[in-house]
Amino acid sequence: MSSKFEHSVSYPCSVAALWAQISTEQYWHELIQATNAGHGSVDSVAIDGDTVTVVTTQGVGAENLPSVVTAVRPGDLEIPRTSVFRLVGETITGSMKAQVKGAPATIEGDITISGDPAVASYLGTANVGIPFVGGKIEKAIIEQVGHLLDAERDATVEFLQG
Repeated sequence: MSSKFEHSVSYPCSVAALWAQISTEQYWHELIQATNAGHGSVDSVAIDGDTVTVVTTQGVGAENLPSVVTAVRPGDLEIPRTSVFRLVGETITGSMKAQVKGAPATIEGDITISGDPAVASYLGTANVGIPFVGGKIEKAIIEQVGHLLDAERDATVEFLQG
């Protein structure tokens, strides 16, 4: 079973200004430092014309996890995440996929960024293949992803204004 999620964030800039940020490798290093320092890393950034593919590892300390998660998977979580962004005219489209190492938990979704000011819309699913508690863990994952997307938005706005 899987749980669907929707999330959106807005930026005080155009899609073109946002693309100028996300299409640089330095942005991704600064973003991980701002949002996941000490736990996260940038594994690779590939920029090929109007396509950016980023592989990061997000980390979540056990002290920040709900008890329903630590009961099933004790310790810190390591979450490899791949994000792909494509500039198509005045819109950025993309996808994200992440999986918790050592657990049957995945999240994936589509990203659309459009408008001026730019609005990023995320639509996806979380899937935890654990009987009885999977749905509760999916809800916890979706909540944490929402916090992460908000934190990434806030850091990006600071970079744009700085």
